[in-house]
Amino acid sequence: MNYIAFIAGLPEISWDDRKLSLTVAEFREQAKNYVRGKDEKLLELFFLPNDNLQVLRLLSRQDALSGLPSVFSLRQLEEEVQEPSGILPDYLTRFIRDFKEERMEYDTLPENVLSWRYYDYMLKADNELVRRYAELSMNLRNFVAAWNSRKYGRDVAREVIGNNDFAVALRTSSSKDFGLSGEYGYVEKLIALMETEDLVARERGLDLLIWDFLDEEVLFEYFSIERVISFMLKLMIVERWSKMSPESGRKVFMEMIRKFRESFRFDEQFK
Repeated sequence: MNYIAFIAGLPEISWDDRKLSLTVAEFREQAKNYVRGKDEKLLELFFLPNDNLQVLRLLSRQDALSGLPSVFSLRQLEEEVQEPSGILPDYLTRFIRDFKEERMEYDTLPENVLSWRYYDYMLKADNELVRRYAELSMNLRNFVAAWNSRKYGRDVAREVIGNNDFAVALRTSSSKDFGLSGEYGYVEKLIALMETEDLVARERGLDLLIWDFLDEEVLFEYFSIERVISFMLKLMIVERWSKMSPESGRKVFMEMIRKFRESFRFDEQFK
């Protein structure tokens, strides 16, 4: 489908933007006027992680978070956790069932199982950009998890999700680059990012890898759903950083490290 009118009306955004002329919420509202059917479902894929988070919190008897841009309403998620009706993606319905029955498919924490199933779901999407983005996103997530696991003496294999070649190498290689540099050009950049002590710069660098990937993927796409998806993902990156000062960013990422360390104890309890 051609989205000339929609794309032509979108503002320009750049990597260094700190003030937004359009929010992600406003973009989603505008998209409702143009994007329909299977293309609408493609856009929803990128908001499902928030539904995943809410479901995990509900299952763990934690308070749901307010204001998350999800696909399903909090009420719908609460009802599905109580009694699935089939409106959720299959992977999420299966996770709810397995969590309640205390039988996880993989030997890792529930949040990792849910991420694993989500990425498997993304990788089956009927759109090449979505599949390629999902694989890159999962690879970046896995590399960070594997690197930190090594650093803190954690079992790498239990933190890496998925079964692609990248994930297998992370689980089995003992070399510094996990044997990945030759085949994946961005691994050297990942190593440099992980070696920096500046957690904000590290996170910015990871987002820049995604940004550059999107630029390359839609270089010759002008008014397609791929261009719409690329704009939305970039807007999500810019919006996230526009809300974060350097100091608040450091606090957020120090909190991430604290939670990672504390998960050691939770992991032992779960096992």
